[in-house]
Amino acid sequence: MRRLFTTIFCCISLLSFGTVSAEPVKCLAKVGKLTNKQIVSLASLGFDIAKRGVDFAEIVIDQDQVMAFVNKGHPVKVIIEDLDAYIKKVKATQNKNSSYYTYATMEKQFKAWAAEYPEICVVESIGKSFEDRDVWALKISDNPTKNEEEPAALIMGAHHSREWPSVEVPMATAKQMLTEYASNPEIKNLVDNRETWIVPMVNPDGVIYSMEKSKYWRKNRRKNADGSYGVDPNRNYGYQWGNAGASNSGSADTYHGTGPFSESETTNIKKLAEREKFQASISFHTYSELILYPFSYAYNIPNPDSKVFVKMAGDMSRFNKYTPKISADLYPAMGDTDDFLYGELKVLSFTFELCSTFIPAASEIAKFNELNVPAVLYLIDKAGTYGLVTPAAHDELINNLSLDAGLKAIIDNVDLFAGEGNVAMRNEVLKQIEKISQRTAVLVCADLRNGDSASWLRIKNTPQARLAISFVRNRVLFESAHDSSAYREDLVAEIKNS
Repeated sequence: MRRLFTTIFCCISLLSFGTVSAEPVKCLAKVGKLTNKQIVSLASLGFDIAKRGVDFAEIVIDQDQVMAFVNKGHPVKVIIEDLDAYIKKVKATQNKNSSYYTYATMEKQFKAWAAEYPEICVVESIGKSFEDRDVWALKISDNPTKNEEEPAALIMGAHHSREWPSVEVPMATAKQMLTEYASNPEIKNLVDNRETWIVPMVNPDGVIYSMEKSKYWRKNRRKNADGSYGVDPNRNYGYQWGNAGASNSGSADTYHGTGPFSESETTNIKKLAEREKFQASISFHTYSELILYPFSYAYNIPNPDSKVFVKMAGDMSRFNKYTPKISADLYPAMGDTDDFLYGELKVLSFTFELCSTFIPAASEIAKFNELNVPAVLYLIDKAGTYGLVTPAAHDELINNLSLDAGLKAIIDNVDLFAGEGNVAMRNEVLKQIEKISQRTAVLVCADLRNGDSASWLRIKNTPQARLAISFVRNRVLFESAHDSSAYREDLVAEIKNS
């Protein structure tokens, strides 16, 4: 316990570097012999913990802090000696075939896509950054200028400036959805039956500063009252905003700001999410190769939809081989994106920690995109199945389901919740499955009235659709009893005897 307190005291004193005029040289170091309590304390003191294990953490620290840890009995292995120099080396790996999106090239690409594919996408500024830049979003849908009652997903990147790969996966996802719409039936189905919003640079000021100044910068570019710069957007969201995993010091990498939603970058996402009522989301970060889900603000917080989160995280991990984990199990952190989106708005919200370093060489971009874009497409799809039985769903979504979408939602949710032991959860899910089944029955009966039995045969041969089948049978028998011409006699007899 004494070592814990002396280490914390040492770290508190070291965080005073913000008052020094010259910027310290930052390095990435693996610090060993750390207890879980010490790692959690380091996070709350403002250290940027990039990765952790049982007894170690990979931390962004000043070069002169290395010996402070060593002197307290913590072995330190320096992974990257000078992170600003590292940024310059990464930039030098770029060429005409492989390069990271800048703010300018991202904006140009969005506008080019909107011009080339106006029938399925539209560009919108969802607000301004601290330095008055547009925060661009691309909406992809078959009627992009309309707000349709369809399941919606939000895909975000670059809350943190130096995490350049977090921009690439959203951009690669948009590219695949747009370029394959005409040739890929699965992509066409997603575009036609979902509303997908891509926001690749939540924090454009920070990204520009990181790229143009070759600085290993994490936060936005607000000038704080103490003369330091930057607020960590991923500690500034309003749900359970506080000091766990975040710092009161403006010079700290995890400074949470003067209050919840003090930053325009987080307010932009808040307003968009409240307006669009998303069912699912991913926020991309680097690094650690993890799939994280709520809650982050403290250990052992009950999550009523944990079964859905575990299922979706596990399925997405099959694409990229990342490790699924509750966010707080990494270390508790207050004010993050997922806690707000799920805790406040009931969005099925995930964070992906991409890659095994903050910014891989540009030649790696295609590889990590290939691993992660399929996971994003999965999430967009499941926004319309699992997303219909969580509190973010509403009746209008269900009432506008197509037969294919309704049947898919029934199959996914019946399979997942079969034998659910939590009575309250089972009852809530059953209410939603009943509504989806009723919608499906309405569509099947409409086909039957036109003499088309194909949809009836589909649900009849789907074991999970027993409730929908009973709704169809009751409706057909009732309506045919009052109007003998409503359905063909042979169809009535077949349904009655099935």
